Amino acid sequence: MRRRWLLIGLGLFLASALGSGASCSALFGEGGLQSAADITAGLTQPDVSRAFLERVLRLLVESLAIGAAGLLLALVIALPLAYHGAALPRLPASSDTPRQSRRGVRLAIRGILAVLRGIPEIVWAFLFVRIFGLGPTAAVLAIALTFGGIIGKLFAELMESVDPTPVRHAQASGASRLTIVMTTVVPQLWRQALGYALFRLECAVRSASILGVVGAGGIGAELALSVRYFQYDKLATSLLAVVTVILLLELLAAAIKRLRPHVSALVIAAAGLAAIIVLDLPLSELFSSTAATQAGEFLKGFTSPNLAPEFLSASMLAIFETLAMAFFATAVAAALALVLTPWATARLRIGSYLSDPPQARSSLAAALFAASRTTLAILRAVPDLVWALIFVVWVGPGPFAGALAIALHTLGVLGRLFAETCDEVEPGPVAALEASGASPITRWWLGILPTAAPRLLAFALFRFEVNVRATAMVGFVGAGGIGDALHTAISLFHTHDLASLLLLLLVTVWLIDAIGDRLRHRLLTNPNDTGSSVPRA
Repeated sequence: MRRRWLLIGLGLFLASALGSGASCSALFGEGGLQSAADITAGLTQPDVSRAFLERVLRLLVESLAIGAAGLLLALVIALPLAYHGAALPRLPASSDTPRQSRRGVRLAIRGILAVLRGIPEIVWAFLFVRIFGLGPTAAVLAIALTFGGIIGKLFAELMESVDPTPVRHAQASGASRLTIVMTTVVPQLWRQALGYALFRLECAVRSASILGVVGAGGIGAELALSVRYFQYDKLATSLLAVVTVILLLELLAAAIKRLRPHVSALVIAAAGLAAIIVLDLPLSELFSSTAATQAGEFLKGFTSPNLAPEFLSASMLAIFETLAMAFFATAVAAALALVLTPWATARLRIGSYLSDPPQARSSLAAALFAASRTTLAILRAVPDLVWALIFVVWVGPGPFAGALAIALHTLGVLGRLFAETCDEVEPGPVAALEASGASPITRWWLGILPTAAPRLLAFALFRFEVNVRATAMVGFVGAGGIGDALHTAISLFHTHDLASLLLLLLVTVWLIDAIGDRLRHRLLTNPNDTGSSVPRA
């Protein structure tokens, strides 16, 4: 059975490599190496002139404000949708009549959430730029819609996974749905939901730092211009600023999580409100005649999408290219993450699974651990769209550049998740190996990996779903996939083509999500799996 799945996986990887246009000569050939050398030379000499530093700081603050404001609006969208879209545990003897009416509402809301998260934020940003013009408003609204769909889905699933006993007791007493949720559901998932919201803040700032590529404010425009005009010294300065802010946000998020839950929630809300005030967003224009006209034109395309056989054939090829890019990137990232995980696992390298470890760890082990964690942090801090801009210069436009970009960013994400999962495994088998004098690699291979494997695979599957949407982002800078076709349709105002492409993307994302949910459920209900973490998008 395992051999069969291994052969299937290998076949899919080879097919995805071909579909992505993977080429060692493009990456390591004379032209590719020369481009890489030029990029590296520029990145080692950042522009530190006062005028440019002041510009980067201003744009970076704007990106931070966009991320905080977008997250707050996303929560405003997500919380009511999650509340009405979650199926709470019910009493065994309760009547099904009201449940049937609620089921229709729940399915409709889940459909809304699927549409919101299925359309990448860069597409929303491009559309909102047409309504509001250049500036941060488009980016804030784009992040709010896409992240609202992602957070709403996860919060609804968290509500459905709570311990049903308190819920049923409250139902038996005749409490209303709102009372049940506030008194029995929220206390169970408060900290987990808050941790995810803080994680999403990091993601929102990353998104805000790249949406400037389509004119939606923030530092993204500077990043794109630096690459397109081969100003790698300016790119180095901007990248260092973005990476530093993302790493500081991780530390800040960890500090906020240590506060009392209601204090942490107030901090997030206050940051979002302050950002909205600083950006001075003209949200009232959402209800203007111009906005209504643009929204009408956008929706009109869905009433008569382009169904010409030639266009549909080309669109399906773009979808297949998108899936190939996502699978290739995820597979490469997961394989490299497995290689780095033994070096980035804290309890394995600098700690111990024993209550009384026999000796202190060497300074070399600590240095390797620090280097591995730092590398992973930098890889995930740089947005995949920025990696795509770099690889478009390195290997040329096309799906291979996009796949490499997504692979590097995914490596940073999966490496962190894999290491955290290995830190949390049941210590018994690993402790026995450590007590017998086994090396760290032996402990990882024989004690940690067999236990953690289902959850590691579940994380990889979840990132594949995320990466399908990511290919639509990198396509906007010429890195292949359906994003290239979306960019063309939006730029030329071909709303009927855009409607067809978005419908195909939404159906693809929905199918991938449905299949992934079932596979993850089977993996995470494996009796050998002791973890309960929820994969994070």
